[in-house]
Order: sequence, then C-alpha cells, then structure tokens
Amino acid sequence: MRFENIILLHGKGGSPHGSVAQLQAELERHGVVARFERPRMPHSDPDVLAERSVDALIAAPPPAGSLVIGISLGGLVAAKMQADVRIDDLHVIAISSPTWADGVKLGRKLPNRASIFGTNDDVIAGRTSAWPQLADAYEFPWLTHDTDAHKVRLAELVRAYIDGGASGLGECAARLRR
Repeated sequence: MRFENIILLHGKGGSPHGSVAQLQAELERHGVVARFERPRMPHSDPDVLAERSVDALIAAPPPAGSLVIGISLGGLVAAKMQADVRIDDLHVIAISSPTWADGVKLGRKLPNRASIFGTNDDVIAGRTSAWPQLADAYEFPWLTHDTDAHKVRLAELVRAYIDGGASGLGECAARLRR
C-alpha cells in the first residue's frame, strides 16, 4: 500500500510537536514518504472531552485514502471517526490507545484498523481488552505509554503495515515479540 497522506494525532494533553513529531521523524528515517500532517486536536487541553476531538476530526476530515495514526487518545478519536463516517476509505492505526474514554466508545470491528498496545501500560490499563474484537490487535509486553522510548519499533510496525497491510504488520509483530 502507498499512502499519499499520513495524519498523526497526538494524545490527551499532547501537541503536534511531541510524540507524533518524533514518530514522524522515525517513519521518515524508515523510508516512509508521504505528506504528513500533525493537527492540534482539541484534547491538547486535558480538560476537553474526547467527543470534542471526534467532532473536530469529522468537521475537518483527512483526505480520502489516508492513513491516520493516533497515539493514546488520538488513536481512539481516529478509530471512532472511522467508525462513524469513514469506514471504507481510511486506514487507522491506534497506538497505546484505549477502546473508550469519556463518552467515546468503539463498538465494532472494522477493516483497515489496527491497534498496537502494551500489556503493562498503566495509563490505559483496563481499557484495552476489547481491542481484539475491534481491530487487528497486537499486544506487546515491552510497550509502555511512553511511546517516545519505543519509536524505533513502532516505526517498524507502521512501516510493515504500509508495506503489507495487516499481514505485514502481523509478521513484523511476531518478529518483535521474540
């Protein structure tokens, strides 16, 4: 697969210049060529509910055929927007994301959706068990909520998805679990 547009969504209290910028730089080092966007989401203010960010993403949607990668709450927001309005043309990868927050909850599995999360991630603990019913889900014991510390492996996983879809991601995940 080739994505002309890759949209990177930050987590709650984050910014376009934090973890998503580091992930973008690592993806570029891994040879990913695309038009990257890192919008500031309403949930950059930690007091803003997730619903406002879903509404904002729906109001300013990614271009057709985009890959949307969200870290933490950004992943949930991307997956919810995909479920509500953009099932057929978007690909979503949720990294270290919960399946619910505030009034936003995912309800069904969709194609072109993957989740990468950590077994020992205390920030989203108790909110990841449904991922296998909602996406192609990949769980890792080494992945904590500090995605900056894992950006090289995360970029490998994203690159594998870009190169081979869910099967490419699955093969890379198996290798990184060893």
